[in-house]
Amino acid sequence: MRSIIPFILTAATCSLGAASSINEFDELSLRTIKFSTQHVETLPLAAIERLRTAAPLPRPLSPESLNEIRASLDDISALTGSTISDEAIEQLQGRFQRKLWGPGYVDVTHSVSAGVGDSSQTPFVAPVVAPKYSTPDPSAHPELKPMLEMVNSTELREYVTHLSTAYRTRYYRHPHAREPTYWIEAQFASWLGTNQTTVVENKFNQPNIVGRIEAKSGDSNAPIIILGAHLDSTSQFPWVAPGADDDASGLSVVMAVMRILKANDYQGNYAIEAHAYAGEEGGLLGSDALAKAYKDQGKEIRGMLEFEMVGYQPSTPTNKGKSSTITVLADPVPDMTSHMLKVVEAYVPTAERRSVNCGYGCSDHYSFYNEGYPVVCLASYGPNDKYLNPNYHATSDTADKLDFEKMTDFVRAGLAWVVEIAA
Repeated sequence: MRSIIPFILTAATCSLGAASSINEFDELSLRTIKFSTQHVETLPLAAIERLRTAAPLPRPLSPESLNEIRASLDDISALTGSTISDEAIEQLQGRFQRKLWGPGYVDVTHSVSAGVGDSSQTPFVAPVVAPKYSTPDPSAHPELKPMLEMVNSTELREYVTHLSTAYRTRYYRHPHAREPTYWIEAQFASWLGTNQTTVVENKFNQPNIVGRIEAKSGDSNAPIIILGAHLDSTSQFPWVAPGADDDASGLSVVMAVMRILKANDYQGNYAIEAHAYAGEEGGLLGSDALAKAYKDQGKEIRGMLEFEMVGYQPSTPTNKGKSSTITVLADPVPDMTSHMLKVVEAYVPTAERRSVNCGYGCSDHYSFYNEGYPVVCLASYGPNDKYLNPNYHATSDTADKLDFEKMTDFVRAGLAWVVEIAA
């Protein structure tokens, strides 16, 4: 089983002692990886990348397969002095081609090094409790009418096309990983103003971008409503990763919702933030850092809505005659899922509504869930769904595969969700 990433272990001929001189996101760096609330271990980045991009072996992995996989990692183990558990191999091996959503883990290296490892390795005492939102009622929100009339597919197409073609990749470890963030920052600032647009640096060369609309009270400490999507991309060859569906599509919806809210001078009882997260494909890196910072600062979050891969919309036997397919992920906060399904039913009644499980660490909303915040995620399809985009995590994830007209339903759902819970 050989690596199909050409840059992995470019320094494989160096001495074992050279590992200590590399920076923290080089191939031989060691990362603390949280696969679940009960499973945390330290792995070399090179091993993670090699396992994820390998051709998948039949499940469950046999003892012979595990031995073969370990043998394929001998060079990395020799250079780093590391071992890898059977459980980690099971999670990571062949992940890209198995079409499993997201990284499937959270990289908590910085949390552990900062001395907060205990909180990142222990389960919650109690489940996250969703706020008591009102039952969605379109008649109670006439302010939404002009907003919904502004929703259009042209805007979404322009955003996705730019993000997926102006940059060869948005991979967080690429030398030019910052380039797309300059454009995202400029878009946010053009609607919201430079003083309401923040570049939040990470410990790697790709920042998060945050845009904000203040609560109508003007209280800078008002609880926050968050709309999130990740700005980075990857593929089986990460240096070429258009990432049109994953996740330029989700980010385009966040951008459209925020632009329309501001264009209508909308302010609710809570602050509203748009988040473009860096390094999701590396283990929710940017969102994890931001969520922990918000928790440390005592920020209250009214709700967090993630948009993940919303553009691939094939015709199926179950969505015939429907305007789109909207999947509300069932985990990790069931009450948030239930409320979101009601929002979609009330405001996008023409859409097919679905709900499936996502799994731990499947996208950036899990970073906020891990800090005790209420979260929910929208997608076209979930992990292991028959109609999940076959171009996921591939160089063929391009804009021509997406249905921008059907994507507009996600903008409608996002606008409705914000206004409903901001009232």
